[in-house]
Amino acid sequence: MSGIYRKLKKLIGDKSNQLLSHYGFKRYLRNTGWMFFGQMFSLLASFFVGAWLARYLGPENYGILNYAFAFAGLFAFIASLGLDSILIRELVAHPEKRDELLGTTFRLKIIGGVISFFLVLIGISLFQISPFIKLLAILFSISFILQAINVISSYFQAEVKSKNNVKALIVATLISSVLKVGVILLNKGVIWIVIIMVLDSLWQGIGFIGAYKRHGLKIKNWYFSKRLAGDLLRNSWPLIIASAAGFIYLKIDQVMIGAMLSNREVGIYAAAVKLVEVWYFIPSIICASLFPAIINAKKISLERYGYRLKNLYILMAAISISMAIPITLLAKPIINILFGSGYLESVIVLRIYVWSSLGLFLGTVAYQFLITENKVKIIFIITVMAMVINIGLNLIFIPNFGLVGASWATLISYLVIPIGVFFMEKFKK
Repeated sequence: MSGIYRKLKKLIGDKSNQLLSHYGFKRYLRNTGWMFFGQMFSLLASFFVGAWLARYLGPENYGILNYAFAFAGLFAFIASLGLDSILIRELVAHPEKRDELLGTTFRLKIIGGVISFFLVLIGISLFQISPFIKLLAILFSISFILQAINVISSYFQAEVKSKNNVKALIVATLISSVLKVGVILLNKGVIWIVIIMVLDSLWQGIGFIGAYKRHGLKIKNWYFSKRLAGDLLRNSWPLIIASAAGFIYLKIDQVMIGAMLSNREVGIYAAAVKLVEVWYFIPSIICASLFPAIINAKKISLERYGYRLKNLYILMAAISISMAIPITLLAKPIINILFGSGYLESVIVLRIYVWSSLGLFLGTVAYQFLITENKVKIIFIITVMAMVINIGLNLIFIPNFGLVGASWATLISYLVIPIGVFFMEKFKK
């Protein structure tokens, strides 16, 4: 922990040693440490069990599983309604409105989850997809409704008490991992894997509720406010569309590969994607934990606020590059050891796809900056632009270059958000 403290003190913090040794900074640092630990444990456990699962299923069935998830994921944006970051911001700014904010957001997310579920039902009926993949997509979309209780997670983030979220995450991960291993050993097949993934949201939700009650808080005190709901949705509608574009350009490559190539190619591509996505928790955790500190820094000093943001960009770039270089060099042995010789075609995909992490890491900070500045319309414009570029490049690259083309399309489109924010801010000045 002391090593992390020294690095964050140098890269993120302030020139004033007195400020950085302040209790508030240490509080944010401890919060970040807990979030890192929880996400690292969860992702590593899920990753290694997932690699075993990929070996067990083989590229064809693993492709079917990921194709179903990717298709359902195209509609997941409705479930969140773009409210997560806004909820955290409002809880930090108006802690006295906790029950109204949580109750209203919870109700809106339930409605969003139900709408997402029915959109998946409508969507699969419009496409030529096998009945089995349709069933998997429908089952997985049930999780969109269960995730509404995650508003409690936003509350703990706003209160800088992510230790509670971590405990719920670890318990849910342990239950899920044991059940998945059981499915593999008992040779139960793909459908049971999807059921377990849906139940992940249930285990985690139970953990959130338990932590909330242990803090002496009561869910029955939540209440819905039409006025607040209207205000939240007016603020979040650009984020809803931006979230839609974001989900689409995160998942559309696998959907288009399945439509243009085959389920096997989806499995080969998904193996490389999983190896990169396991690191995506890093920017999310850092930004989620420091979001309250970034808001407070702006209140104190614009110079301090800008200094922290600049160094956060530097930190994210350094982490992503230091991750991409060794993975590029060791791609073949990594794929062979984790997934087996059946996935060796993933090597070239991995060597290209891993560099998309640079755009995603920087884009996470850019997103955080725009939320803090309440520039949600810019998020909408840039994310939609990235989605359009991604789809357009996939339409051109996949038929001509296969999985390599899809990898390049993702890499290029991921860079659109940070580059777009940079030029928009530069032009404004």
